[in-house]
Amino acid sequence: MKNILLLCALSVAVFACKGTNTKPESESEEVAINTAAVKTIHLNVSGMTCEGCENTIETSLAKLDGVVTVEALHKEGVANISYDTTKVNVEVLSQTINSLGYKAVN
Repeated sequence: MKNILLLCALSVAVFACKGTNTKPESESEEVAINTAAVKTIHLNVSGMTCEGCENTIETSLAKLDGVVTVEALHKEGVANISYDTTKVNVEVLSQTINSLGYKAVN
């Protein structure tokens, strides 16, 4: 009985952290990026526990207009984001992460 309960608990945890790693349709189109305005930041992100959390953050940020690259690392508790400063800012990036249930700090 304990094994069944443990298996159920693990299943819930795995499904709760499942993310998708699919690119949004808008990424298939070419988008003009002002390379002179591209900046890379490293946001500390708490609350990530697995690769599913990384994928959730990466997918959500990649949908934002102006985000060039994003890499979330749960073990390091960081998100490395390159973005066009003329299209998006740090506040929007942080708010997007926070809206997913994580805590982003610059």
